[in-house]
Amino acid sequence: MLPFVLNHSEVSYQCDQILRLLPAKRLVVAARSKQQYCVIKLFAPNQKGQRELEREQQGHALARAAGVNVADIAFSSEDLAGCFAIAYDFIENSEEISLNNVDKNQDHVVKMLELMAKLHNFGVYQEDIHLDNILLADNELYLIDLASVMKDKPSGGVSVDISLDNVALMVAQFSLSEQTIFMQYIEHYYQARSWLFDSHARNEFNTRLDQIWQKRKKQYLSKGFRSCTMTNYRRSLSQESAFQAKFFRQSDVDLAQDIEDLISQGEVIKAGNSATVVKVMIAGKMRVIKRYNMKGFSHFLRRCWRPSRAAISWQNANLLNFIGLPTPTPLGFIENRVFGLRHTAYFICDYEPAQELLSVYQQRQPTADELSQIKTIFDVLEQAQISHGDLKASNLLLDSEGKILIIDLDAIQEHRCSGNFQQAFNKDKARFIANWHDAELRSLFTKLLN
Repeated sequence: MLPFVLNHSEVSYQCDQILRLLPAKRLVVAARSKQQYCVIKLFAPNQKGQRELEREQQGHALARAAGVNVADIAFSSEDLAGCFAIAYDFIENSEEISLNNVDKNQDHVVKMLELMAKLHNFGVYQEDIHLDNILLADNELYLIDLASVMKDKPSGGVSVDISLDNVALMVAQFSLSEQTIFMQYIEHYYQARSWLFDSHARNEFNTRLDQIWQKRKKQYLSKGFRSCTMTNYRRSLSQESAFQAKFFRQSDVDLAQDIEDLISQGEVIKAGNSATVVKVMIAGKMRVIKRYNMKGFSHFLRRCWRPSRAAISWQNANLLNFIGLPTPTPLGFIENRVFGLRHTAYFICDYEPAQELLSVYQQRQPTADELSQIKTIFDVLEQAQISHGDLKASNLLLDSEGKILIIDLDAIQEHRCSGNFQQAFNKDKARFIANWHDAELRSLFTKLLN
């Protein structure tokens, strides 16, 4: 399909990259002519496509009138290769927003809050605000996907409820630790709207943010158990499986059918009674397969009615990714069934060359960066009210790049009751601290966590 050429007003544009494709609805491509580089959006040749073009044009005009940076329109057409179309000048040197650089955190956060305040003061908001719709170029923010820019009122600013929900939706796109950074600067938005910001306003915003974040989390986790762009999911009377879609496409074997053959070819990492862990090459990369064994008929009777530990590990790995805690990339799970009842199950993830913290710190003291990572892990778990269930030091790995990873995820629990969470979380901390027989290390971690 690529490359292909589109002609407009005697100018030829070679399209060499597909940026987004929604079949029968929209195609977005990067295109180049002799004079310029642009992004062309093609809409379906029907009434809905015409509405999409009109919304893009209106959204561009509204955002620019609000004083927000947007790309210039190169051209628009009602008949480009039989489609409705709009083309924007390509934003050179653009990148996605990241809060990884501490020195730039404040600048980026304040700029995002100011961008939203400009829109809201003018009376418009971007309905589908998320990180892919804001680009950073030459230290300036640009708004894209302008069809979702909506006008709240004929005149005056956006209402308080819509404004705060919109800001909360944007903040909720970030990890929990990054959200903490946002909350340090949220007052800038209130000042730009000439609104009072006190403890009541902060609490009200936190409530909105938590509600929206919980909704996003629920939607994200549900994608792990249905077929979508993220997941290849299948279910039958004899088997249930879900795989990361990209991994599934790249896989050179039938994972659901050949999983036992793969295990027999792999290098055994752990051969336990309840679980067997091997590493094996799949699609050109080393992966880990963890098989949860049935130890007997009575064990089968106890386990067959409940979600398998493989399915739980799959969901919890996706949960850790969502909240921003590092774990080996989850690739899939398989549950074999007997007459619809769960039997042997498998969890698959990337293999990370890493050492257990317990063995590392028997050789040396933890670095300041490692201590900061450990503190962040516990802080984020507390913020999300999640307990690990078995947070011994051997379930924390230090990889070759100095990142601490969490493994053994099948006992992780989300808690709705703060009392139950605090009890489980205290056990996690006590379990971690109890690993360290060296008095100096135990004292260090006790101070760090308490």
